[in-house]
Amino acid sequence: MSHDKSPVLILDTSAFFLCVPLSEHMMTVPRVVQELKDLRGKARLDALISQGLVILEPTQESVMKAREFSKESGDFPVLSATDIDLLALAYEHDGIICSDDFALHNTAHHLNIATHSLLQKKPDKRKWKYRCSGCGKYYSILPSDLICPVCGLQVKRKIK
Repeated sequence: MSHDKSPVLILDTSAFFLCVPLSEHMMTVPRVVQELKDLRGKARLDALISQGLVILEPTQESVMKAREFSKESGDFPVLSATDIDLLALAYEHDGIICSDDFALHNTAHHLNIATHSLLQKKPDKRKWKYRCSGCGKYYSILPSDLICPVCGLQVKRKIK
């Protein structure tokens, strides 16, 4: 856990494409760096590194915790490996996640991680459940193939 008094900003990929002022301590994960393909994103990365951005891999323990909570919130199927790493890093360092990704915000709220929206309105905390679009059967977790084992039609996310 970070013991510094300043909050640590955990930057999602979108933070590298927006010119938002970021002056506090900043961190991101290697997967975010790998997602920066264009010149603008890479230039922003270089600028933020010169301002003290730290690139750090989260621990496996924190990654497992982030996965667990994303399954509880119902967001796991829509979160990327990058999102899980960002959640894990924020969990480890008491960080504030900077992103406009709704599912990332939602799982962060379930983990008691603070979030900061970049352009979007801050979303409310939600818990999802899953409902078959055909027979209407509800599932507490999403079937692995998104197909209802009862009728064979698609299962979709719904607000609980």
